[in-house]
Amino acid sequence: MPIVSIVLPCYNGARFLRHSVDSVLAQTFPDWELVIVDDCSTDGSGEIADEYAAQDKRIRVIHNQKNHTLPGALNDGFDVTCGKYLTWTSDDNIAKPNWLGVMSEYLDCHPRTDMVCANMDIIDENGVVCDVMRHPYDTPVQTELAYRCNVGAAFLYRRTIAERVGKYDADMFCAEDYDYWVRIALNGKIDYINDNIYMYRRTGQSLTATQQEKIWGKTLAVKQKYKYQWLQKLQPNWWQRKKFEYLVRNPYCKSELSACGIIHTLGRQTANALFFWSPELRHKIKHKLQIKL
Repeated sequence: MPIVSIVLPCYNGARFLRHSVDSVLAQTFPDWELVIVDDCSTDGSGEIADEYAAQDKRIRVIHNQKNHTLPGALNDGFDVTCGKYLTWTSDDNIAKPNWLGVMSEYLDCHPRTDMVCANMDIIDENGVVCDVMRHPYDTPVQTELAYRCNVGAAFLYRRTIAERVGKYDADMFCAEDYDYWVRIALNGKIDYINDNIYMYRRTGQSLTATQQEKIWGKTLAVKQKYKYQWLQKLQPNWWQRKKFEYLVRNPYCKSELSACGIIHTLGRQTANALFFWSPELRHKIKHKLQIKL
């Protein structure tokens, strides 16, 4: 039985699929299984997946006769896996060789942690690094999931927490990952590590590029869906609750802009008392609005 189960959902991803699968084969951690879900592709993705499955017994392929969209394809894949640790990757992304090794070792050494996520490079269509996603050490980042998705594409979680929170929600297509991470955060413990072990590709054909409006709408729906569960879990004071309620209503949630929005919403007198932000953020707000905080 493999330790790590990987699902790779693929819909017309032939252009980069080989890069993605080759990066899994190059892992320094060898005890894995890969389930490629060909979600009714028409560009030869299924044939490429079958080629890899014929060469390595750790790889299996599911061919959907109907497109199930991303959350459905993920559920199809995980239904046939058996590893104690679970993750998924995309047909256009690249895992660095230590991707599985770093995260599986972390979960082995931290039995109370249900999920771990790591840093990653952002690459363009040609594989050139154009940005880096990093997690800060000094922030209680798990609670930030109440108002924004701060989990990147490098993550690993236990089967036990997956069994507790259930399957990916097909109704949350375009924010199914955010919805899932929130459920894990509300029911377990997520740790963030600073290892950079993954490469996330931005292309003009990706869901992020082509479904941006739907992504924002579904992101807002996730925040509203779990609002009261977060309030029960966080038990915020009055000031923190006002900040939280604004962030939940804001689909963009860049902290500086959200803070400025709260100030406009609550007025200057209230704003003068909002001292719970960091000095750096307060300085930015002061500079932007030209008020005394």
